[in-house]
Order: sequence, then structure tokens, then C-alpha cells
Amino acid sequence: MRDTGMDGRPTHYDLLGTTAIIDLKNEKDGGMGLARRILGENPRIRTVLAKAGPVSGVYRTRKLKYLLGEKRYIVEYKENGCAFVFDPRRAFFSPRLSFERSRIIRLVRDGERVIVMFAGVGPFAITIAKAHKNAEVVGIEKNPYACRRMVDSIKLNRTANVKAVQGDVKRVSRKYAGFADRIIMPLPWSSLEFLDSVVEVAKPRATVHLYVFGATDTVLRDSWKLITEHMKKRGCTARRLFSRIVRPYSARESEIVIDFAIRKAES
Repeated sequence: MRDTGMDGRPTHYDLLGTTAIIDLKNEKDGGMGLARRILGENPRIRTVLAKAGPVSGVYRTRKLKYLLGEKRYIVEYKENGCAFVFDPRRAFFSPRLSFERSRIIRLVRDGERVIVMFAGVGPFAITIAKAHKNAEVVGIEKNPYACRRMVDSIKLNRTANVKAVQGDVKRVSRKYAGFADRIIMPLPWSSLEFLDSVVEVAKPRATVHLYVFGATDTVLRDSWKLITEHMKKRGCTARRLFSRIVRPYSARESEIVIDFAIRKAES
């Protein structure tokens, strides 16, 4: 989120429940001044952590360091009537995708079968299942810790219509051949590498929500070209339904979402 302090300076931080996570890029004092200001101006915030490295590794985690307030790393986050409890050092989570989760909830129809690839602790899968009791949702996550927290959150939110599956998407997708009406791919660093898995799990007609990073001016064009060419090779057609910039990632790069419909060739 982006906020403004009393002195008019922009304040950048992610808010996970009562924990603020700040970026130290533009902070000369190690973030302590910003941490004090956040705690002073936001009574509901109890802990300030700082990003201590980039998102990295196969589990997409990042190091965080304690700055000020209560010294704790477990966060309790609520969104769309659902609660999640986890350690953000051990599982990737972005509150900045909350609008996207709300948007997709509105698109899902009761009775759909939904696969969420790279599901993390389950924010897409569980919020969809909570809103659509007759939907059948599968969340696939490689990170064992994140998958365990997804199982916990399924119980916490009483969403028995979600199944958490721990494993690699490319392998797990074989077990769900032809399963999904809707596929969600919130892995912007490498989602385009999993288009074969999309074809694998999709019903003859399905909707895909794919997130991808790239140069702001060209990411949509380049990604859509790759998608359509890949689908053609697999005997499918792809029709773009919607696209938008989800968030700027740097001065020249952005994360975008592309919603598209695929149709498999009739056998």
C-alpha cells in the first residue's frame, strides 16, 4: 500500500494484519524513522518488519528483519471474510493482489471447478471457495510449509470445498487432466513456462487468469504472442478477454494480468 505521513512524505509498506513490512531502498537510517512514524500514526499496527532481500528460491520467499514494536513474525491476515495465519518469511504472500482476488471471485460461477496453481497459503483458493460453496477448488503449492498453512486455513475458514495439494504443478497437473473450468496462475516470474499444464488441466473450454512481469510497454504484446503461439501448437485457440496492469514493479516494469479463454480442438 502507499500512504502519506504527517510530514507529507510518501510511506510505502505492505500491511499484513497488525504487521507492516517496509522497503528499505530509500531509507538512510535503516528504516527506523519510518518504523517509528508508522507505529505513531497507525494505532492498529503493532510490528514493523523490513524486507532484507529479494524474493528468491523455488519457494519464492524473502528474508525479513525485525525493526520495531512487538517482536513477532507470525501474521494474522483477513481478506474477503477469510483469515490466514502464517510466517511471511516462509511463504510468499502479496496483499497487493487483494483487488485481483475480489475481481476473480465475482467472475466465478457456482459449480465451477477451479485450479489455483502456485497457491501459496491459499488466498485465491480459499476466498473463492468461501464465496462459492458449490465450487470445487484445488490449490497446488510446491512449498511444504505454505501448503500446510493452506490446510490450516481451509479448516479455519470452513472451506471443505478446497483441496490443498503439495507438489510441483507440472507433475500434479497430470492427476487433474480435463478438470478445470477456471485456472489461476499467480506466479508472475515464470507463469508462461506452465502453459502445457494449463492445457493439461483445462476442460474443452476454460478460462485462465495469468499473471506476468515484464517491461511495461511490451509485456502484454510479448506475453500474448507467446500464449497464442503455444496454444496453436497444442491444437487450442486462445481468445483474450481482459488485461490490466496489476501493479508497477519498477520504473520500467509492471505486473499484468491476462484473462483469456481457451478452447481445445475437438477429438
